[in-house]
Parts: sequence; structure tokens; C-alpha cells
Amino acid sequence: MERPTSFAALGKSSRLGSAAVVAAIHVAAIFGLLTALNQGALMKELRIIQAVIDAPAETPREPPPPPPDFVKPTPPVAIVPEFAIRPVTVTPPSVTTVPAKPAPAPAPAAPAPISAPSSDPLRPIMSTHTLPPYPPIARRLNEQGTTLMALTISPKGDVSECSITESSSSARLDEAGCDFVKAHWRWRPPTNAGKPVSARTHVSIKWDLRTAD
Repeated sequence: MERPTSFAALGKSSRLGSAAVVAAIHVAAIFGLLTALNQGALMKELRIIQAVIDAPAETPREPPPPPPDFVKPTPPVAIVPEFAIRPVTVTPPSVTTVPAKPAPAPAPAAPAPISAPSSDPLRPIMSTHTLPPYPPIARRLNEQGTTLMALTISPKGDVSECSITESSSSARLDEAGCDFVKAHWRWRPPTNAGKPVSARTHVSIKWDLRTAD
């Protein structure tokens, strides 16, 4: 009775072994499939990397062409309109000539008055013809010389005008001489028809330091 038990055990053991073999085959198949899948993915990555590495370099762009030369535009030409000017004919006005009236004859010139000859000439009053005082500044500067003067004597016998005709080389002496003569020197004026009239004369003053006051 024990033999059949052994065969049963053997059959059970045989089934377990077969199941194990089948499982091992499945595991091997799954591992092989996973390995194949992993290898395929790896090869794909390698191809991507190789494609990235082997990509051709970008061709450099050509520089843009230079701008065209600037052409200065032609300046505009002003068009001047032409105008035709017609000459205007002006009719000259008629001129009527009127004979001029004869100019009146000029009136006869009045005869020049006849002056009576002078009956009394100009005479100096010698008591008034003294030498003027020497200017102090001219004395200190040793100025001297002769002053010639032209005088106008009024009808009253005094000097109304005095002008220097020849200088003593000192303006101070000349001015002092004219001032003194006008203030002190007197004349008896000439007469005409019994009336005193003005006259002109020349005098001189000699400035000498040896005779100075």
C-alpha cells in the first residue's frame, strides 16, 4: 500500500517542478523582454545624442550689402513768368506860350552921400598913455617882448576894440597890454562936419624887465 503513496508524491513533486520551470521560463522571458526594451530605449537615446552631436554647424550669415551712394537731388529751378509790358503812349499836354511882360526899368541908384572932410584928426591924450604894470607871473618867468595892437577909437575917445597884430611871444603880456589900453588910454576923436567920429589906429607896448615896476 505504500507504493501508490510514493507515486502520488512523485506526481505531486513532478507537477511542482514543472510549475517552477514554467515560472522560470516566464521570468526569463519577462527579463529578456525588459532587457530588450531597455536596450531599445538606450539605442534611441544614443541615436538622439549622436544626432545632436552630428548636427551641422550653422552657416554664418553674409553681411548686409552697403547702402547705395547718396545722390544729391537736383535743386528746383524757379520758373520766372514772363510779363509783356506794353508801353503806354502819353499825349503831351498842349502848351500855350504867353508873352512875358517887360520887366520894369530899375530905379536909379541913390547918389552916395558926400562926407565932409575931417577937420580935426585923431590925437592921443599922452597923460593917459602910461606903461601897464608888469604881470608878476611873466616877471618870474622872465617873459619880455613887444606887443603890437590894432585899436578902434570910439567917438567918445576910448578904446572900443583891441586886437593883437603881432605877439610878444607871451599870451600873458599880450592880454595884459590890451586890457590896460582899453581901461586907461584915451584919445581926442576926429570930427566930421563938426561931429566926433570913430577911428582906427595902431599902438605898441614894449615889455622890458629892466624898466619893469
